[in-house]
Amino acid sequence: MKRISKVLLLALMVCTLFAGCSIETIQSKKEDSKYNFYYLNTNETALKSEPYEPKEETKEYMVKALLQKLGNGEVPEDGISLLPENVSVSSYDLQDNLLIIDFSKEYSEMSKVREVLTRDGIVQTFLQIPDIAKIRFTVAGQPLKDSRNQEIGDMTDSTFVEVSKKNEDNYRYDTFTLYFADKSGKRLLKETRNVYYRRTLPKERVVLEQLAKGPLEDGHYATIPENTMAINVITADRICYLDLNSEFQDAALDVAENISVYSVVNSIVDSCEADKVQISIEGNSGGNFQKNLPLYKFYEKNKDLVIPDEDEES
Repeated sequence: MKRISKVLLLALMVCTLFAGCSIETIQSKKEDSKYNFYYLNTNETALKSEPYEPKEETKEYMVKALLQKLGNGEVPEDGISLLPENVSVSSYDLQDNLLIIDFSKEYSEMSKVREVLTRDGIVQTFLQIPDIAKIRFTVAGQPLKDSRNQEIGDMTDSTFVEVSKKNEDNYRYDTFTLYFADKSGKRLLKETRNVYYRRTLPKERVVLEQLAKGPLEDGHYATIPENTMAINVITADRICYLDLNSEFQDAALDVAENISVYSVVNSIVDSCEADKVQISIEGNSGGNFQKNLPLYKFYEKNKDLVIPDEDEES
């Protein structure tokens, strides 16, 4: 292992990797740059990039130079560094086309949402380097693990699915399965809706926007306040981490509390690449939604609350 100088130890970020992430990336103005340096937008909701021109285009030089740039927190005024100040890189190792980065134990203290964005930014940054095809993270010398305690292993250019705003004029149609309340407010009714939306918008965000607009079919009733908004949404390792504004909690409708939550959960599971959903409010996953539903829980689809369609009953 090659030890990094104290200058480099200022702050490389930590994360528990989840494969198959959908991350929004805002491209820099100079889109023809051979190399880019990645950082976070000020809201910590997307990656941004700026052109990067190394003095030498060798593997050894670029690894050291980019680690130093990350550690120094060198980012434009419209962003923040990928690396929290309390996280450092303990060491790195180059093995043919594999770069192994070992982080300090504080890596594990990062929130899931920030971790996924930071991990993606670091992976994108170092995969640009000539002759590097794989990145592996360790924390305090131990393999990085996901939320299911499985080793993440090597990350490649196919680990993350990037969404670029340079294609923001492209739109698409998709069919979404949404769940609204019945008249009693204690059961869910399925509603299928075709939506025309910007291709760069994550499906999970589209689902929430459609739920907030309310139902279109007679006999279906709203389950979440119309001003409910997704502050941040990331799906990784088939778990959707959904951070909502306080309107979701404070302006709850006259429906059972589990109806509001499972309306969101069932709709996301049926319409997106997720098996579970964790909801937080204004970045806080502690406490409960209303009285009885803990926010820290990973919620799976609840079929028992759903009133079957006539076709399903026959």
